Amino acid sequence: MAVIQRFKATPSCVRMFVLTSVVATAMLVLLGFELTQRQALVEQSNLRVDSLTAPAFLLDREFLRFQHALNLYLDGREPLPKDTLQLRLDILTSKVDTVRESPSSSFMFKNPQNIATVQAMHGFVQQAHAAMAANDPQHTGLRELQQQMADFTDQTQAIGTSADLLASLLMEQQTNDMLDQNQQIIVLTSALLVFLMVSAGALLKRNRAYLFEKAALEALNKQLRQAQQDAEAANRGKSLFLANMSHELRTPFNGIVGILGLLANTPLSAQQTDLIKTVNDSAGHFLKLLNDILDMSAMESGKLQMQAEAVDLRSVMFEVHAIMRPLAMQKQLAFELHPLPTHPLWVKTDATRLRQILLNLLNNAIKFTERGQVVMGLQTFKDDQPTPCFEFAIKDTGIGMTSSVLSKLFQRFYQADASLSRQFSGAGLGLEISQSLANLLGGDIQVQSQPGLGSTFVLRLPWVEHTPQSMASKPIATIDGPGSVAHASLRILVAEDHPVNQKFLSLLLQRLGHQTKFCENGQLALQALSEEEFDVVLMDIHMPVMDGLEATRRIRALPCRKSRIPVIALSADVLKETGDSAAAVGVNAFIPKPVQIAELQEALQTHVNPVNTSPADSQLAHA
Repeated sequence: MAVIQRFKATPSCVRMFVLTSVVATAMLVLLGFELTQRQALVEQSNLRVDSLTAPAFLLDREFLRFQHALNLYLDGREPLPKDTLQLRLDILTSKVDTVRESPSSSFMFKNPQNIATVQAMHGFVQQAHAAMAANDPQHTGLRELQQQMADFTDQTQAIGTSADLLASLLMEQQTNDMLDQNQQIIVLTSALLVFLMVSAGALLKRNRAYLFEKAALEALNKQLRQAQQDAEAANRGKSLFLANMSHELRTPFNGIVGILGLLANTPLSAQQTDLIKTVNDSAGHFLKLLNDILDMSAMESGKLQMQAEAVDLRSVMFEVHAIMRPLAMQKQLAFELHPLPTHPLWVKTDATRLRQILLNLLNNAIKFTERGQVVMGLQTFKDDQPTPCFEFAIKDTGIGMTSSVLSKLFQRFYQADASLSRQFSGAGLGLEISQSLANLLGGDIQVQSQPGLGSTFVLRLPWVEHTPQSMASKPIATIDGPGSVAHASLRILVAEDHPVNQKFLSLLLQRLGHQTKFCENGQLALQALSEEEFDVVLMDIHMPVMDGLEATRRIRALPCRKSRIPVIALSADVLKETGDSAAAVGVNAFIPKPVQIAELQEALQTHVNPVNTSPADSQLAHA
């Protein structure tokens, strides 16, 4: 089991956050200083003294070279070619442009005199180009330039000197700036080391606390996992207990109810008939309580599943009316169906659970009504409702209920009369189970009531229209009076270990006109099946030596003909898992104990082809 723990911000956590923030800020400042220092170093590398002063000194040198070339061109014994003089002028022009436009020379312009000198030099070279282009045999323009150049000599030399001085000052300033930044970095680094040492101590302390908390949390997780395992084991034990108790209670109960049913069909006095009826009523009440407990357990574990099928609501009304009518007649109550649909209404829902809800509600209505009537009606709302639905309304003229009772009516084990001398018996499970079943079917149960004026329970379920598939008609066997049966005799193999149930099934099947052979376990049943021919096997699930599931599995593995024999399971274990397991191994039908005669007859009619011959002829029919 995962444990989720939410930690709140403690003072130590706040301090750790502050320390971390300070360290992060210091690191950012140091990073800024490092970047600034790096940029200064880059600039210092790019702006070395020689590179800074080189343009100025080159300009002075090229000026002197052009001056010498001009003198040779104008006054030399061997006149210099004009192309050579033009080349020297072009070189001088390029040096002037370099000083004027190069970013590395911009520091020289901090001296205004340098700006004026460079501008004058630019004007001089422009004038020189014009003089060189002029076609003047006397060279008047060039001689004027020769005279002007004497005035520029000192200025070009001053540019170099000034550049050297300014570069030295710039380098000194950059060095001082780097020294200041380095001092700041040292201070911040020292402070950062202090913070880191404090943070390390705090982290160590916090780590120790974390390890302690982690150990405590792991211990808690271990305890919770163990608690979960214990709870799961307890839940499995509860399920096993319910399965065992269901089997242990239903097994003898099957014999009691079955033999009482057979006894009721024998000649009896009026007093004996009344006594048997009383026992049957008590047995029915006991069976209802047992079924309610199993349903409640299945709903708690989420294992109760709805089986949707085509259901005729009108037929359901007739069925529950036929079941509950004797109880109403016993209390001299009128029991009516109104309104009653005039034609079948087919919907898709779970027919078994629908009948269970209606029977619970009707049982309560009749139980709490001493005189008057109980009315059950059905209405559909398909067109004028946003969600189509149908409603069963059950009205009675009973004792009614107060508002405080209504608010707790669907609680488990709740009873309106909870005193020790309560007039009405019951475990208080029926309404809670009915409401849960209604919810699983997508609906709910509403109730209106007033003390002394009766109650109205309304079961509302979604309308899902569902037309049933056409089914081939099946032969229906009928009991033609007690003990006589209108269909052919079958040879039946019964695997049942309980002696009372053996006696009950023997009398029942004999009365229905069938021949039987009994085995106490699945292994004996397999042996009998291999030696003799049978039409059907009635298989108990829980038996010694070999249970019914394993026996059925081995039957299905027999040679082809005998592997197809119908197997009908009879079990006092009515949990869904048992039914699913039986279906998985190839059981054709599952009948819970106590066995109802009508249910057994229906299973025989559905899964066995009745024959009108002896077992020897039956063998030919199987072949």
